[in-house]
Parts: sequence; structure tokens; C-alpha cells
Amino acid sequence: MAGASPPSCSLTDAHMSVVAKLNALHLDTVMDDGYQMLDNDNYEDVTALFEQASQDMQPGTLLFDKDFSLHEAMAAFEIGEPRFDSGLALLDDSRPPFDPLAPLLPEEVCWIIDRAFSCEMAWHTGYTLSQTVFSFLYVHALSDIDPDTISQSRHRDSDRTRPIELVSVALRASVLGLLKCCDLAWRELIKGNVYDFEDWQSDKCDVPMSETYPVSRILGILDEACIWIRNSSRVRSTWRTALSRRLVLRKTLVELLSALLSKDYFRFRPLIDTARTMLQHVRASPPPLPLPSSPALRAFDPQFPRVLVSALPLLSIQLPEQSKVWDVLAGLLDSLEQLSILIEIPDLSTWDPKPDQSLAFIRSAFQSAIYENGIVLNKYLQKHVVDCFFMEALQISYDSFISSFRTRWVGPDSLPLGHIERTITELMVGRVKSHWYNPPRRRRYCMKSLFDWHELYALLTDVQKHLVPVESGVDVVARLRPVVLMCRFETIGEIVLSGFQLSLYSANERPLAYWYLARVLEQHLACFDEIIEVLPNSISRFEFQFRARYLTALQALSLALFAVTVKMMGSSLERLRLNFLRRYKWAFVHEYEDIDIPPVGHPNFHTFTTNCRAILQDKEFSPAEQIEFAERLLTESDTPPGRMAGPWTLDRMEFVSKMAGVCRDLRGLPKSTDSLQTWDVEQLVWDPDVQPWFPIMRNPS
Repeated sequence: MAGASPPSCSLTDAHMSVVAKLNALHLDTVMDDGYQMLDNDNYEDVTALFEQASQDMQPGTLLFDKDFSLHEAMAAFEIGEPRFDSGLALLDDSRPPFDPLAPLLPEEVCWIIDRAFSCEMAWHTGYTLSQTVFSFLYVHALSDIDPDTISQSRHRDSDRTRPIELVSVALRASVLGLLKCCDLAWRELIKGNVYDFEDWQSDKCDVPMSETYPVSRILGILDEACIWIRNSSRVRSTWRTALSRRLVLRKTLVELLSALLSKDYFRFRPLIDTARTMLQHVRASPPPLPLPSSPALRAFDPQFPRVLVSALPLLSIQLPEQSKVWDVLAGLLDSLEQLSILIEIPDLSTWDPKPDQSLAFIRSAFQSAIYENGIVLNKYLQKHVVDCFFMEALQISYDSFISSFRTRWVGPDSLPLGHIERTITELMVGRVKSHWYNPPRRRRYCMKSLFDWHELYALLTDVQKHLVPVESGVDVVARLRPVVLMCRFETIGEIVLSGFQLSLYSANERPLAYWYLARVLEQHLACFDEIIEVLPNSISRFEFQFRARYLTALQALSLALFAVTVKMMGSSLERLRLNFLRRYKWAFVHEYEDIDIPPVGHPNFHTFTTNCRAILQDKEFSPAEQIEFAERLLTESDTPPGRMAGPWTLDRMEFVSKMAGVCRDLRGLPKSTDSLQTWDVEQLVWDPDVQPWFPIMRNPS
């Protein structure tokens, strides 16, 4: 039966046979844990022994023991994931025992709190809780450091410079705040906007994370700790301030994540300002590294995850440096500030800026703000998406479109308005949310959405046949079709460019990718011309004109690199064709056969090979001139504030400036097709960390 566990035999005759025959071997050395090992390197081959013993077992059975189950057997395999693979490393028994009530100096508590932030940020970057937060041993000792359970003798015997309250009040409050932040982040991550094991790790290993503590109680504990620190005469004033700032930072983060989960975005600004101020002070006053004999160093045990209940063997990791930890936290605050700004802007097109893709928590938070439980941008119904689509792209209201539709409809069936509205809503919401997917998943989403865009285009084409022609004025239904095609071409372009960003293309595939991108951009620009022609002077018209100029420069860059990289194709034509079918398989799915209208903008291998020969024979084509043309377009691009880039106009201008820099770097491309044969194409280097789409030149002239 599928999924059923195989039968097992525990301490059967087969097991006893193996044990007896192993005992017959000369095993002279006995380890402390009772296991016997050979005392030298003269090992004996026991293959025949196990083969003989296994004859007593039935096919399909497994041999288990109380200390060796299927879990232990599977854990012995090397799984190949560097974040998880623990190999055969043994626990370090020489490590001094951890005492949660060991007295600490104020600066040692500050150091522990800072390193606890390292654990938290490491979890946010993709490691498991057991490797990061749960390696912080005070997390598992909260009951031991509860001030209500500590004996009075501990208070009497404590050193004046190391009051026990530093642990039972200050450090305990920080640990509870840390766990509450992880709990609140976990609740956001578990919504399904990001994917477990792919974007983040959800396994709690049966360790409580302050789930039963309400946020108000955690905030109260942190306030009490701040009051104790402020009023205590046993803590030096320098470290009293440093401790207070760390606890205020933690308290502010708890409030911020709680506001995020309840979608109280209006509370973000003052909380972010407070957190930034505290973070700035914390960074300015780093505590010294504890002495080797300090108990603070024993607060973190990278091997402790082996003790926890886990489905996977876990590799011990090195926590990031403190400066990098603060950088990650500062980036998290910046992203939440960006979210608080965007949530106040109703125009969906403004949600195009690419966020920091590194933290799954931030990517999930943005997606929750865009659409959740049928609510758009935390305040609008789904119809708002369609309203934005028509107003931003066509400068007409959706109600005007409906009115024209109903007046002119003469089809035999009912109006397909509901289907059109649902499709536009799903595609636009998915498209905006996909900006916050991880890059491979965004690429897959774009591939799948292409068919839906084509299906919508085919529906509008069919609808046009059942409408009364417009005698005067603008046909708003006909204007919608190029907008749908424009969205489809933009999606295809993102798919092609993402292949460079993800380093998917081999040297043989790059010429095809640049050629196809240039072809798609040509069709994309034709849609822009058709739309701009009927748009009034408005923000939308200026936006389309800017995009058209940018895409023209992108097309010139693509054509130049297509011509230069053609000579890199060393495989046979058949091999290239097979690579083409594999790389662009999304264009050949059988669903397209169910629609009478053929898809627009799909790649054609025969056309590609024809263009390869044609461009090498074109004596007037100059890659260097194409680069110069692209640089001129990008340099002259004007994006004044107040247009559809919203508050990110300066970011857009910086992006355009970087693209112009790419052109300057490629000025050394051949000036004619005649010089292509002798030009050294090995000068071009594709490095996504430097430039995600285009190469750089090793020795640009």
C-alpha cells in the first residue's frame, strides 16, 4: 500500500544472529558510552556476516533497535543542503555546562542581547529556528530565570556588580521580546505568501515562542525591566543607558510587528523612527567581547539543535558579524517604511518598485498589504483593481467601459463582463504580488500567466465581433486589446531577462535570448505607439512616453549583443533547436491549441536562424552605434517628480543612470559586422552580481 511503513523486526532472531557474530570478533576497546570499537586500523570485512544474518529476515522488513529507528537511519544520509547537512560530526563534550543563573556584568548582558539579534536576523535570512534562535540557550531556560522562582539566597549572595536581576529581569525581558518577535513574524510568514523550505523555515521543534503571552504582557515585562534598570544603583550609568536602549529597541520591534500583523500601518512611522534612533545608539556603543572565562560565551551553543526534535540533520552555522546584523535590521526597517508609504497610494502601477528580496518576512508583508481576504491595499474592494487598470492605462473609467459595452452589445449570449473583470483582477493582483516572490518563483509565475493574458486577448477579440461599430469618437473596447498585449509583452520580456539574472543561459543560448528580447520589444513598442496616440496630455501619457524611450534603448542594447554573441554558438543546429524547445517550453503548451486565435509574440526558431545569417551579412549594421544610440536615449530620459513612479522617482532615475553606465562600458563593441569575425568575444563577462542582464567588458577601450 502506498505510504505504508515497511514491516520491522525488533530484536528478532536475525538481530540476535548479527549481535552474536559481531561479539565473536576481537573487539578490545570499550568506549564510555558502551559501544565497542577496534583498537587499531586492522578492520575486518563483515559483508559476508551481514549477508548471512539477513537470510533470517523476510523481504521488505527492516531491522530496528531501541536506539536505531528509521529516523536515525535516514539521518545518516548526506542531503547536500549546506544549511542542514550535519554529516557525522559529534557533539563537543568538552564544552563547559551552561548555568542560566550565572551572574553577569551589564556589558555581558548587552553582548548577549546583541548576539540574540544575530540569531533572529539569521533566521530571517533563511536558516532554521533550531540553528539560530534556539541555539540561544536562555530561550530554553526561561522558567529557571523567572524572578518568582529564584530563591532569596541567590539575591543575597550575588555580587554587587553582577546583580541577579540583570538576568532575571533585564535579560529575561529581552528573551521574551525576542521570542514574541519571532512568533509575530512566524504568523505573518505562515499565511502562504512565501513558501516553507523554499523561502523560510517554519519548524519550531516543539519549542514554545511566547505564543501564550499577549503582546501587552510582553510590553509590560519590557517596561518593568526598563524601570528597574533606570532606578537601579547597582548598574553603572554607562551600561544602564546601553541596556535601556536595547530593551527599548526590542519593545519597539514587538510593537511594530504587532501593528503589521493587525495591519495598523498608520502606527509605523513613529515606531520606525524610534527603532532607528535606538539602533543608531546601539551601533555607536558596542559592548566588549566577553573574556574566555565569562559565562556569557556559553549562552550560545551551535550544537544544541541536535538535542531538539527535528526532521532533518542540521549543520552548525556561524552567526553573522554584528555589523551585518544591524545592516539587516536597518534594511528591515527601511522596507517597512516603504510599505507604510505605498499603502497610502491607491495607484497599483506605483507598486512596481522592486523591494529588498532577501527577507521572506518583508516579501510576505508586502503581499499581505496588496491583497488579503478580498481586500485590496487594506481598504478597497476588488473592483478597485479594475478601476486602476482602466484609468492608469487608458485614462477612462471602468464605468464608461461598461456603459459603452452594454450599449453596443449585439451578441447572442450574455455580456462577458464578469469574466473580463475577474480575469483582469486576478492577473493584476498576481502581477503586482509577484514582484515580492523569490526570483525563480516569479519567473515561473510569469510563464503561467502568459496563457491567461492570451486568453483575455482572445476573448476581447471575439467580443469585438459582436459590438456595433462606433460611428464617431473612440472605441474604448478596441483600445483595451493593445493594453492587454502590452502587459503580455512586458511579461515575456521579464521572463527572458530573468534567465540572465538567474544564470540559466549557456553561451549557445544567449544570442537567442537577446534576439528574442529585441523582437518582443519591437512588438511592445508598437503597442505603446497605438496607446499613446489616443491618450490626452496627462501623467499616463508622459509615463508611456518615458517607458517607450527606455524600451527603445533596451532594444538597441539587445540587438547589439545579439550580433556580437552569434559567433558564440558552437553547437549543431539540431542541438540549438532542442535547447530552444526546452528553454521556451512555456510557449508550446497544449492549452494554446484550444484557442482559435494564435498567440502573439511567441519565439520562432526558423526566424531566429534566418536573422542570424542576415545580421552577419548586413554591412550597415554597427553594434557600437546601437550602444551609442541606447546611451543617448537613456541619458536624455526625463523623469520629473510627481509622475507614476511616485515617491520612487529618484530610484528610477538612479536605475536609468546605471543602465546608461552599462552602455558606456560596452562602447568597445565592434563598429561594423566586418570586424565581428576578428573581435574577441571572450572580453564579455556575464556576472549577475555586477549587472543582472548584460555583460561587462574585461578590457573596455
